[in-house]
Amino acid sequence: MKILVVGGFGFIGSKIVELLSNAKHDVRVMDNSETYGVIAKEDLKKLYEYRQRNWKKVHIFYGDVSNRDDVLKAFHSRPDIVIHLASYPRAKIVNANPMLGVRNIVEGTVNLLWHCDKLKVKKFVFVSSSMIYGHYADGTKEDEDSKPNNLYGESKLVAERYTKHYHTHYGVEYNIVRPSGVYGPGDMDDRVLSKFFAKAMANETIEVHDGSNKVDFTYVDDTANGIVKCALGIENNKSFNITAGNAISLREAAERIIALTGSKSKIVDIGMNKIYPRRGTLDITRAKKMLGYEPQVGFDEGLKKYYEWLQNKV
Repeated sequence: MKILVVGGFGFIGSKIVELLSNAKHDVRVMDNSETYGVIAKEDLKKLYEYRQRNWKKVHIFYGDVSNRDDVLKAFHSRPDIVIHLASYPRAKIVNANPMLGVRNIVEGTVNLLWHCDKLKVKKFVFVSSSMIYGHYADGTKEDEDSKPNNLYGESKLVAERYTKHYHTHYGVEYNIVRPSGVYGPGDMDDRVLSKFFAKAMANETIEVHDGSNKVDFTYVDDTANGIVKCALGIENNKSFNITAGNAISLREAAERIIALTGSKSKIVDIGMNKIYPRRGTLDITRAKKMLGYEPQVGFDEGLKKYYEWLQNKV
């Protein structure tokens, strides 16, 4: 099957490409190779080499998802399935410059959907975010009201609405994935756990934004497997929480990292960051029942794997 992975150089995207190419699918990657200043340029080449080390016969197209000509080139092979992960990696980037979210997340998604319609792509998988819920409690399901509290979540929610519109009015089949707190080997994208590890490994103070706030941290292999199941499964036109289904507090995450690394770091709570929501455990019952999704890597095991990689990374 021909599958186009948009944003395939990224942390999650590269793992999806690995899974699909090793399963002997005809995989195409479209990416602009931009990290938006999150990853140092001197680290980038080796990081990409690591992320792509297990790829098998993958065709690569360099381009911007919001550029129609670039997307048309990537669609030249007429893919059966499109998996769309291209996005700015941090909520704070979009909040600081809202037009980036409009151009990259919203306009880019509409551009892909337009081509999916014209070229009769069988399925479009949009990788959204748990940020679309805004503040949410334990047990939040996919059909509950979405009230984003930051512009990143708002942009993702608008892109979700365009995805559903293209199904209702043009017949484009889709699935929407909402991941949360993805971490693991290959992550240098300035996410919360990578920050905690960097401070712990340097025996520096770990600053926590409201240590009681919880995150449904999910190991990258589990996230990628869930997205692949959304792409290849028979269920269509639904939204899925693809997470570990077991949130823990930020303070507890920092404490476990300190214990794992043998660090002398102290934890300082600096209060809630207003651009991030209060979160909890997402309900993954739908993904389990409809997709056969089952997270395999627990938090402590995932931290250990991530720490081993960080000690020897690029």
